[in-house]
Order: sequence, then structure tokens, then C-alpha cells
Amino acid sequence: MPILVLLLAATGGATFAGIALGLAVWTLAEYVIHRYLFHALPLFRDAHDLHHAKPHARTGVTSWHSLGIFGVLALVLSAGVLAGIALGYLAYITAHHAVHHWTIRPGHPLYGLKLRHTMHHRGIEANFGVTTTLWDRVFRTYRARR
Repeated sequence: MPILVLLLAATGGATFAGIALGLAVWTLAEYVIHRYLFHALPLFRDAHDLHHAKPHARTGVTSWHSLGIFGVLALVLSAGVLAGIALGYLAYITAHHAVHHWTIRPGHPLYGLKLRHTMHHRGIEANFGVTTTLWDRVFRTYRARR
């Protein structure tokens, strides 16, 4: 993803405004994908349930699938928007990996995220956003950490 973003910025004419728009689009897409695809559609829900059952296991979308999706998006989006979405996706996969595999203790900048995501994994149909709580707050699915 970092290489894709650098290529888009260097050769695709990505602008700051386009990247900012792409980041905003990503945050909403992340929420919608997690809440509705992963928790409502049987095709995706069954695989996502495995992730909830074994959060430390290696489950999820492979890099090849992600690159394929970005390839399709490149056909319809500007370089800046695509770069922003790629940056948002990179933030998501990094944060999600961190909360499941890193030792994050109180006081760490990611500790609040870890607590919110842990609540989500314990069966609370809330806190679908990983990189931000914005859309959970907008759609009233945010639950404060306990």
C-alpha cells in the first residue's frame, strides 16, 4: 500500500484534496463493510465469525484480493482519491493487526482502540469502526469502553 500511494502521488497527479477525500471515503467504507458485509451478509459473515472466534488467527482478505480491488477502483477513481483510500486501508490493516497481535497496555496511544475493538469481539453489535469512531457515533453504534 505505501508503494501504491507513492506511485499515485508521483505519477498519477494525486492532490492533497483528493487524498483527504479518499481518506474520508475510506472511513465510511470501512464502517459499512464491517457492519453490513461482515456482520449481515452470510457469504462474508461466516468467514468474519471465524475471526471473532479466533482473533489471533490469520484470517481476512489477502493482499492479492486487496490489490485486485484497488486495480478495479483505479479504473474509476482519481489518483488522489485512490491514494487516500489506500492510506486509509493501510491505517486500518495496521491498527487491526496491532490490536490483535501487539501488547498494548494502558497509556499506549492505541489502548482505547484495543478496548473498543475487544468489546466488539465480545459480541456487542457496536464499535464497527477500527480507525475512527466517527461513523459509529453518527449511526449510534458507538459504545464507550468499559
